[in-house]
Amino acid sequence: MLLGIDPTVDYAFKHLFGRDATRPILIDVVNEVLTPSSGHRVEEIDLLNPFNPKQSLDDKLSILDIKARDQSGRFFNIEMQMVAFPHYQKRILYYWARLHQQQLHEGEEYVQLRPTISISFLNHVLFPAVPDYHTRFRLWEPALQLLLSDHLEFHVLELPKFRKSPADLTSGLDIWLYFFRHAEKMDSEALPTVLQQPLLLRAIEELKMLSQTDEERERYEARRKFQLDWNTGMNSARREGEKMGIIHSCQQLLGRSETPTEQLTGLAPEALARLADELQQEVRKLLRTV
Repeated sequence: MLLGIDPTVDYAFKHLFGRDATRPILIDVVNEVLTPSSGHRVEEIDLLNPFNPKQSLDDKLSILDIKARDQSGRFFNIEMQMVAFPHYQKRILYYWARLHQQQLHEGEEYVQLRPTISISFLNHVLFPAVPDYHTRFRLWEPALQLLLSDHLEFHVLELPKFRKSPADLTSGLDIWLYFFRHAEKMDSEALPTVLQQPLLLRAIEELKMLSQTDEERERYEARRKFQLDWNTGMNSARREGEKMGIIHSCQQLLGRSETPTEQLTGLAPEALARLADELQQEVRKLLRTV
C-alpha cells in the first residue's frame, strides 16, 4: 500500500520532526546533515516551537520551520521550503540573524552566545550552476584559510538534484533524502533493504498516522494545494519576467526606447509573449542584414 503523504509538504514535515514524540527522528536527520566529529553529535534536543496541529494556516505564506537547541546550547533553524521564494538567500540569513540575536538579553555578555545553524531542505533548485545537492556555508577567509567564527553555518539541501536509486545510497543522509523525494509513493510493505532502518520505518508510521485523521489530512491537503498553486504562479511570473527581459534587450538592439516595466506588467501573458516574439523576429532580420 502506497504511503500517499509527501514529507516535503511543510505541514507533514513539521508533524514528522517538530513534535516531542518524534525528537529521535529529528536528531538523526540533523546529525546526518552535519556529519559532526566525535564529541559534537546532537544527543539531546529541545524544541523551542513544538508543532501545534491546531495552529492557524490562514497565513498561506507562513513557513512552519523548526527551532531547536541541543545539549551543548547550539541553536538550529530547520525547515522544508516547499515554495520558491525570490531572494531566498537573504531570507535564510535574516532568520538566522533573528534566532542568533535572541540568545542574548540585556546585560548579558557575548561569551554566552552559542553557534546557530540553519538547515534548509529545498523542494526546488537554488544554485542551478552547482551540481552538488548539499552545500555548506561558513564565515571563511579563503586566501588565509581562516575561519572567523563557527557561530554561523548554513546547510542547503536541494532535493531535485538528488537522483540516487536505492542501490546508490551510501550514507544516512542519502537515505533520508531518498525518503523525502520518494516517500509519497513508497510501499511500506515492500521497502528495499537499505531503507529498512528503524528511524525511517518510524517516520513512515508517523506519516501514516497523519493520513488516518480526517482533520489532519485536510490540513495537509490544504498546504499541498497551496504549494502547487504557488509554484504554478511563481513559474508563470518567472516566465513573464523573462519575456520582459527579452523585450527590453530587443528594444535596445533595435535602438528603441524601452517600454516601461509598469506598462508591460499590465499586458496579458499572451500579449507579452506576442510582443517578445515580434521583437525577436525584427532583431533576427536586422542581424541578417548586418
